Amino acid sequence: MEMTTTVTERLILRSPVLAAAGTFGYGTEVDDLAECGQFGALITPTLTFGQRSGNPMPRTAEATAGLLHSLGLPNPGLEVFAREYVPKLRSLSCPVVVSLCGETTEEWERLAGVLDATGVPVALELNLTPLSLLLAERAYEAPLPEAEQLKHLEAAVRAARSATKLPLLAKLPAMGVEVGAAGQAAQRGGADVISVSQAFPGVAVRLSGRKFRLPGVVGGLSGPAIKPLALYQVWRVAQSTDLPIVGSGGIMTTDDALEFLMAGASAVAVGVASTIHPAVISRITSGVKEYLAANGLSGPGALVGAANR
Repeated sequence: MEMTTTVTERLILRSPVLAAAGTFGYGTEVDDLAECGQFGALITPTLTFGQRSGNPMPRTAEATAGLLHSLGLPNPGLEVFAREYVPKLRSLSCPVVVSLCGETTEEWERLAGVLDATGVPVALELNLTPLSLLLAERAYEAPLPEAEQLKHLEAAVRAARSATKLPLLAKLPAMGVEVGAAGQAAQRGGADVISVSQAFPGVAVRLSGRKFRLPGVVGGLSGPAIKPLALYQVWRVAQSTDLPIVGSGGIMTTDDALEFLMAGASAVAVGVASTIHPAVISRITSGVKEYLAANGLSGPGALVGAANR
């Protein structure tokens, strides 16, 4: 059964199942844990212009049917990444998508341009949640008006687009803007693909200490708990734009992945499930292949948006 997935004309992957951003780090973490060659692609942890050491420990807290995480985007920064990490990524047996996040249009343009020049990534994933919110630095402040946020989002995509011809995956914010409108803004800016969903903000309290579990209070909720929300976002973006979608959020099994495809995603990204079962991407890939064969379908593309039809 053919599993090749055409996300866009310039992004054709061997499988519709990807490793979500940060799941296997920069690739060396894959060794002895999973078969990288079966990944549709590996998405790196989000890269920022400058180096970041990340948030204080603890950075994670268990939640019902999910995981709260507040990593603080630890990464080596653009200069070190290009010099020391890119050579290692060249040796991986799967395509690489680099996730990135800038604070200004100049940083978005610089990040995209330098990564393009390395010749390593097959695409760039633009993490469009404002950096200050990703770092929980302004967790208590009211968000910008939606119109202003959409303006900044479109400008970020446009800046990256000006510096590269690589396919751009616009990873939309989980909160603060209507996801359909955000998808349209990203499309206007020049995105090739929409990626949803991000982790949703949440908090956890430690009763024994009468305090919040995470030092920064706010974390991002991922895992099965957010699956219905993520499926909604896939469906909503599919109604609002004509761009292909990479769907993620609570995908733990083959059935979960199939639901995302039927809701409108052309590919899916698996994250939390891999921390429990590192080989789960291979299992889901095999499961999708078996489903296609059992139902006489030619490939994953036959399922994309099937529920909407």
